[in-house]
Amino acid sequence: MNEKPNIVFMLGDNVGWGDLGCYGGLVPTPRLDRLASEGMRFTNFNTEAQCTPTRGALLTGRMPIRTGTYKVPLPGEPGHYGLSPWEYTLANLLSDAGYATACFGKWHIGNVPGRIPTDQGFDEWWGISESSDEADYTSHPMYPPEFKRPKIKASVKGRPVEEVDDFNRETRPFMDEKITEKTIDFIRRCAADDKPFFTYVPFTNVHPPMIPHPDFENATNSNKAAPKSIAELDYRAGQILDTLDELDITDNTIVVWASDNAAGTLLSETMGSSGYWRGSFGGGWEGSIRAPAMIRWPGRIPAGVVTDEIIATYDWMPTLAALIGESDRMPKDRPIDGLDMSSFMLGEDDTSGREHFVYMGTEGEVISVKWKTMKVHFRYTESTSWIAPYIKPQIPMVCDLISDPHETIDLMQSDLTLAWVIGAALRPIIALAQSADKYRHIGVGEEGFDGYLI
Repeated sequence: MNEKPNIVFMLGDNVGWGDLGCYGGLVPTPRLDRLASEGMRFTNFNTEAQCTPTRGALLTGRMPIRTGTYKVPLPGEPGHYGLSPWEYTLANLLSDAGYATACFGKWHIGNVPGRIPTDQGFDEWWGISESSDEADYTSHPMYPPEFKRPKIKASVKGRPVEEVDDFNRETRPFMDEKITEKTIDFIRRCAADDKPFFTYVPFTNVHPPMIPHPDFENATNSNKAAPKSIAELDYRAGQILDTLDELDITDNTIVVWASDNAAGTLLSETMGSSGYWRGSFGGGWEGSIRAPAMIRWPGRIPAGVVTDEIIATYDWMPTLAALIGESDRMPKDRPIDGLDMSSFMLGEDDTSGREHFVYMGTEGEVISVKWKTMKVHFRYTESTSWIAPYIKPQIPMVCDLISDPHETIDLMQSDLTLAWVIGAALRPIIALAQSADKYRHIGVGEEGFDGYLI
């Protein structure tokens, strides 16, 4: 058997903090609940504002403002968005360490040569390069016939991308089934070759259009699409986990399951649940930031641990690199925002080492900053609509997440002795601006970063 542990990273799309059973969700998710019980479950996992920023952060260990992935491009928006070609990804690192690497699912951080998965460290890829909602709006009867229709794509490192099928309302319900089949096939091939592997599995559920797979139409008591899609996510995770058991490689495989960002709303239909936290997709409240996440490595990561320590999406790359003994491969020529939390996850340290989390908007502006158990809002939305405008208060709003988890009480209204908390929140923002200026020579995205945040 190969000495290096395998890595399976499954990523849900728009799964809220309160959607899974082990987080108090109403939809039964027995396979993910079991996975969580066999390892470490995070109740304070912090994501970025949208799909593209989180995916860029996950794969680089860097804040999206640094990598050019700070927003989802608008439909038809020109320009070469996505991960800049000079970024060094988790897939690059693992490939350099001798791993077979594959991505099956939604990419959403680049759609032109140089910015697709097989240009960014993956040996193979099958999935969609853009967002799932392309399957919906391109079916509108007024959609111009001369506009490009979305495709399901496939590529192998060193070869051109192939368009293998249409991506539309007919193929949308079967995406996660196909993603799972591709993942299982890859795992089987690697196991047969006795080669360590990294498979990144970004599912498409529960992102709209939510069109349930026919097998899950009666999976829950609800008539809504989101619960059915969550049930499918649980089942697909179970299929992958069962394959690891069948091949007798479970003990030598690190499994991570997380969501890319918080639950959102689509017009009047709720896509998921934020649990007891306030807010949803993009708003800046805890329900806009926290998402479910868990990690399992039998015999190494203690089982049954539930922690409220702060972790961020960009912590995964340095942490996974350390868990497999490859920290020396992390880039030294650029700032890495992620922290190595391997000692914490292995039960050797009591804390994660992270005290701050900066939540940024899609124009590079700071929305809110979490510091320990306090929260400072520089901007916020008043409604849960995913298109609600941001309000910028004259003085930042300060909340205590212990006594006021719903963030309804602005402590600056009654206790000015807490003004120093704003200073604590400003520290990582100032450090980011200084770091961006110091490393300006390597560029940020296509336009650079001028340090303006607040």
